Amino acid sequence: PCSPLHGQALQGVKALGALGRELAAEWATQDVRVALVQLLLLWLGLSLTAIRLAWRSYGEEVAALCYRPPGAPTAPAEPGKTHRE
Repeated sequence: PCSPLHGQALQGVKALGALGRELAAEWATQDVRVALVQLLLLWLGLSLTAIRLAWRSYGEEVAALCYRPPGAPTAPAEPGKTHRE
């Protein structure tokens, strides 16, 4: 026969086991969140680096295409188009 003290100890062990499983699940969830944030930050860093390198290579050409000096005549959007629809 089991003594009352043995039953209480068994319940205590079960409670500690449940608490351990809960903490492990929370820890795993946090690890996934941390990994996801790290992955997104890495993606952002790589994207910004790629944009910086592309701008360094092609920035002057892009600026020349987009920049109009003050007072310069504006050309129609399409070469044969002279009126607005």
